[in-house]
Amino acid sequence: MNASTHLRNLALRRPTREASTLEAPAGGWEPPGGSAKAVADDVTGQLEAALDQAFRRVPPDEIGDPGDFRRALDVLLRETHRTVRAVTEDPDAPLGPAGSHALEAVIRTDGTRPTLPVRNAAVDPAHPLAGDWRDGFESTREVLRARCRAVGRIEPANATARSFFGTGWVVDAGKGLVLTNLHVVEAMWQRLAHAMIRTATGFRVLDGAFIDFTAELGSADANRFRIVEARVPGIEGPRFQRLDAAVLTIEPTVAGQPVPAAVPLSADPDPPRGNTGSCCVIGFPAAPVYAGGLHEGIDWTWVNSTLFGNRYGVKRLAPGVPHRPLGSLDGDERKWVFGHDPTTLAGNSGSPVLSWLDPDPAAFGLHFAGASLDTNCAHAFAGCAEQLRALEVPIP
Repeated sequence: MNASTHLRNLALRRPTREASTLEAPAGGWEPPGGSAKAVADDVTGQLEAALDQAFRRVPPDEIGDPGDFRRALDVLLRETHRTVRAVTEDPDAPLGPAGSHALEAVIRTDGTRPTLPVRNAAVDPAHPLAGDWRDGFESTREVLRARCRAVGRIEPANATARSFFGTGWVVDAGKGLVLTNLHVVEAMWQRLAHAMIRTATGFRVLDGAFIDFTAELGSADANRFRIVEARVPGIEGPRFQRLDAAVLTIEPTVAGQPVPAAVPLSADPDPPRGNTGSCCVIGFPAAPVYAGGLHEGIDWTWVNSTLFGNRYGVKRLAPGVPHRPLGSLDGDERKWVFGHDPTTLAGNSGSPVLSWLDPDPAAFGLHFAGASLDTNCAHAFAGCAEQLRALEVPIP
């Protein structure tokens, strides 16, 4: 299934479908019955009603400027109507940049692929944007608390929600080991070269790098540890030939400060092959660092940022599904990458991909990249367990 078809399946699914049936049959996307205008009116009418109701109930600290939010919502509804009408008239027609951006914005805001703030180590299942995932948020709320507490924001000394390096998570509390991406460590090196020393296995960090395991929206609390070492696998190559992973060693900033309990890891190949109900990503989506430009007169970077509430760099949980099976992506000759579709942004680099609906949720992947309107990419522990074990990552 190509990215365009997958996006249509998500954004144009009928709202009466259950989360377990969001994906279309293997034959591809088929438009609902009725004239193109009637379908467009129906889809955008239901979307407007749902978002208008949600808008009135979303906590004020997630909205930003109410006037801008309303204007961005109006743009989204207008462009959704035009896009739905066009693809209903011709299902094989390419979406084009404006249409793709419109449908991507829909799935971020209508409950299809939400990314919700974590508060007190949990997501509120009654959040107005929880959508199809409300039952999942309810059933996993308590079991995921420990997982949420183990995920931290990797940052410099004077960090802000718009000035940090990425995401990391505890894999061994006793040894103080945190897993993240190699490119997150490279970002640290670029800014902190004066305080990092190259070693045979990576870097020794002298000062200036931390991980905060709180960093939640609306919270002034912190649970900060000092990063003292970064070890890297040294497996390079073009695109997916590189193992984009690194292991950090952390130390308390306060005597007696306990490291959060580790997230268990799984080398089970079934989840990254898509043989699972769904997955979730926990991390710190960052603000876009580039302007998306105008597409048919619309600045979709502004629209998406505004509908996101311009609340970046805080801990969020995003559900979705593995939709590109392990080893199916072009260039993945090592067979250690799979594609998944929870809503992510740049700061999610280093996030765990979790089998969140299992009784004892484990991480089966390490998120490392994403292409807008296409797919996110993660390393499957089923494909790189040996290389990570060499860095002392405890994979059974």
